Amino acid sequence: MYHKKIIPNASVQIIDVGEIALRAFLSTHDEALGHAADLLADRRGARLINAIRDSLNQPGPLTRRLRRLLLDLRSLLFLDHAYDEYWDDAECFVTLDPDDPIVPELCRLADGLDNALRGAE
Repeated sequence: MYHKKIIPNASVQIIDVGEIALRAFLSTHDEALGHAADLLADRRGARLINAIRDSLNQPGPLTRRLRRLLLDLRSLLFLDHAYDEYWDDAECFVTLDPDDPIVPELCRLADGLDNALRGAE
């Protein structure tokens, strides 16, 4: 039985627990987030979720670009652009009926993403 001294090197990366929880949330809810982004912003939402998926596949900690994309997804889920005249996909928000059973699911998904983002920061 031999014991070696552990010598840290540059290839070892420390990942924050909050970031791990965020990645776990995104992995668990990947399909639901994709459907929600597509429902709320059509092609723009699909491009957003695909960019997030591509960035998550890269090794290492969260990049600034990925953080910005995640905040864009959060804004989309919270309907921040629903009445924004500069948002070119505003007509997608109009199709949602407040009594639609998907609305509470979207709210839970938005709250979950918000909590995961807050934990990662």
